[in-house]
Amino acid sequence: MKRFFFILFFVPLFSGVIVAQEGSKSEEDSSQREEKSDSKRKFSKPKKKIKRAPIEWYKIINHERDTTYLDTTLSIQKEYKYNYLRKDNFELISFVNIGRPYVQLAKQKTNYRTFPKFGSRARSLGFFEVEDINYYSVPTPLTDLYYKTVLEQGQQLDAFLSVNTSSNLNFSVAYKGVRSLGDYRSELTSTRALRSTLSYNTPNQRYVANLHFVEQSISNQENGGFTAQANEDFKSGRDDFNRRTVLDLNIQEAFNELEGRRFYIDHEFRITKKDSLQPNQLSIAHQFNSSKKEFKFYQATATPNLFGDSQREGEFNDRNDFSYLENSLGLKYSNKHLGNLSFMLKNSTFKYSYNSVYITGVKPNEVVVPNRISDNLNGFTGSYKNTYKGFLINAKIESTLVGTYKNQFLHGTVGYKSKGDVALKFGYKIKSEAPEINKFINQSNYIEYNWINNFENTVTNSLIGKFESKRFFDAEVTLSNLNNYTYFSRKEVLNSPVRVVGLNRLSETQNVFVSTPIQTNKSLRLLKLKVYKKLKYRKFGLINTLMYQEVDGNTNNQIYNVPSFVTRNTLYYQNALFKKKALFFQLGATFRYYSKYYVDGYDPLLGDNYTQNTQKFGETPLLDVFLNAKVRQTRIFFKLENAQYIFEQNNNLLAPNTPTRDFLIRFGLVWNFFL
Repeated sequence: MKRFFFILFFVPLFSGVIVAQEGSKSEEDSSQREEKSDSKRKFSKPKKKIKRAPIEWYKIINHERDTTYLDTTLSIQKEYKYNYLRKDNFELISFVNIGRPYVQLAKQKTNYRTFPKFGSRARSLGFFEVEDINYYSVPTPLTDLYYKTVLEQGQQLDAFLSVNTSSNLNFSVAYKGVRSLGDYRSELTSTRALRSTLSYNTPNQRYVANLHFVEQSISNQENGGFTAQANEDFKSGRDDFNRRTVLDLNIQEAFNELEGRRFYIDHEFRITKKDSLQPNQLSIAHQFNSSKKEFKFYQATATPNLFGDSQREGEFNDRNDFSYLENSLGLKYSNKHLGNLSFMLKNSTFKYSYNSVYITGVKPNEVVVPNRISDNLNGFTGSYKNTYKGFLINAKIESTLVGTYKNQFLHGTVGYKSKGDVALKFGYKIKSEAPEINKFINQSNYIEYNWINNFENTVTNSLIGKFESKRFFDAEVTLSNLNNYTYFSRKEVLNSPVRVVGLNRLSETQNVFVSTPIQTNKSLRLLKLKVYKKLKYRKFGLINTLMYQEVDGNTNNQIYNVPSFVTRNTLYYQNALFKKKALFFQLGATFRYYSKYYVDGYDPLLGDNYTQNTQKFGETPLLDVFLNAKVRQTRIFFKLENAQYIFEQNNNLLAPNTPTRDFLIRFGLVWNFFL
């Protein structure tokens, strides 16, 4: 590890060959320029020797082999993505500490899988999936360093290095590390994620391969949120509780951890090479994915007042393992006029396991929770993509033909982009997926958290429309219909009395609410409309993002809760200073607001969210003030988070038993080296 950081930090500093990139660009437009989807990595160097490589030579290739190039500009879009996830978090509000779950203002989309997903979705937002890994082609070694301060005793760093040893071989390595103690007791978070990629193609471009390896872990201390008394103390706003560590929490010593490892390879051999004499290209393609995930919950002493009766009162460790293997083999065909077509056969196997079988109850009403469920799935996947005179057609189909969990997926999109400023897209998507595995089966030390279910597939039909225009606005509307929607709800159970530590008496019995999976037979109809508009006047800018949501069929707000209205508005001033505009800066403020609604709670035992209809949260304006600057390839970020609490006491809750983050000053940077 020391050698790794030596390479990242000291080699660029002492090499003396850091190269400046072309132009000082102040807008995010360059990040939108895409090259034609292509697997070629070869860059053509001019015969005449030059002192610097064009930025267009630093290519980024996603898992679908669409190519963009590195963007070193400073923009408001970069400000939006400068966070723990390094993604635009418009639809998310972070819990108090860094690396914790999020309040989801819109249900987050998940990628389709041929098998049931793992679960623990509240903890999975920061996980690197196959679709999150990029591959690279660079003329000179490239380093990207991300750094940002956290809440109390810790830092967050994401360091990346990419090197082409030749024009047709690239490797990269990256490490993300986060540690933050937090303002409240028992809230330490720790994240690590090692990613490594390799891209290779033969000199004649006949064989192309992309592969990656990922090992990652997200670990959190869990405190269960405020006790009932701490809720009242926090909302009182008294100065006694400005020191947050004095507030009582439901759990004193517990943590959960989500771990994962994955090896993935996507490669193909081109039977025919496409050139001016041969417009057709036929390839044999193969994809292989071997992954494993684990979720663990450790607690030193059981808390029946929070999770109900337990099998053992002392130390315990709940754990489940999930491993899967995917193999896809097929053909790809491309033609300049006919487009790109692929068809692949897919085999998937998975295993979800616990240490032993769990039996509860008395015959004939006993419930047996097995220690394993597994399946062997066979199906196919196909896709078609073509562009012609501004028109776009894109379609994808996946189907499982053999297996217990028969998932199906169909997505089609047609679009048109004029030579002017307008782009239109219309799409239809139908998806039939099994619920997450931890809704089918679960084992725990807590008796009420043991279950075995037989749920139907959740079927989602969606109509999607998009309009894009820099002159007017960008808009996206989605109409969805959900059948057999499955979610975690709360049920009330009677808790047995337990012996009070240090006292020779039993505690009183009390009712507690625990999480349980439910599948509704009602049909949910969802409307989601998002509008984006950017206004500019000289050096000033105003960016507005609005979202409206409506849910029909959500009986008594028990099933699917989202806010009706969400807005984010950023007002900023930008300019360049000094000789040759060496310093470019942005000064502004971002205002966020969402309407009050029944925010989902968080269950640390499952690492998942549950619905509730007893407490509403929201209608609290959030204000961030920022100063960003760019010097050469270094982007510097300085922010006053939740600046509304500078002049008033924070006594607002974000979710059940969960406070809003206090005012905080944060600093960080993103630094690119070009050797």
